[in-house]
Amino acid sequence: MGNGKLKVDFRQLDLKGRNWEFPVSTFFVCLLLLCGACRQKQDYTLFQMPDTLELHTGDIAFRTGGSAESHAVTSLDTASIYSHVGMIIWYDNKWCVLHAVPNERASKREKDSVKMEPIGVFFRSDRALEGCICRMPLAPEDTLRLLDNGRDLYGRHLLFDKFFNDHDTTAFYCSELVYFLYRKSLGVDLTQGRRHNLPLFPPLIFCSDIKSYPKLQEIFAF
Repeated sequence: MGNGKLKVDFRQLDLKGRNWEFPVSTFFVCLLLLCGACRQKQDYTLFQMPDTLELHTGDIAFRTGGSAESHAVTSLDTASIYSHVGMIIWYDNKWCVLHAVPNERASKREKDSVKMEPIGVFFRSDRALEGCICRMPLAPEDTLRLLDNGRDLYGRHLLFDKFFNDHDTTAFYCSELVYFLYRKSLGVDLTQGRRHNLPLFPPLIFCSDIKSYPKLQEIFAF
């Protein structure tokens, strides 16, 4: 674990004959916490967006990193190279990414939660080895609805959804958050009902379930 890489195929785990009386996400959460504890501090640089790229509220940002968490997710979501996703939004006079992520706390006292971070921080070098931005064809009124709902959701100080339950709107994991904002704001189901079914977990939304939406166009990648 010292090199920050972990490749696990959870679908091959033998789970028969065990007594699982804890929340179904406990194993995954324990993995994330363990990986976070093993992660060493490292130098990083902020990502610089090209000056020629014009961003819009509602654009969707995907990334994948070198962390154990990222490798664990891409081991499960074999249809995508990306392990994390957020929605781009104009906030506090700069372009930010609204996203929900574990183990990126500023201090031990901080809880895993829905975050609003400048896009250069979201894509900074220790978090993103690869990334892309995708765009939906949106009318101005659609953008405004996403803007209003995104700001409102962030203002509610919601926690990361450690139970991975997309029917609970009081906490969110990353892809659930983007799915929810588009569904609530525009009535658009970016997943078109796609889910990943894993032992002991509720149906999960992965990055590939969102990125596969036919009208979503990639406008930038690195």
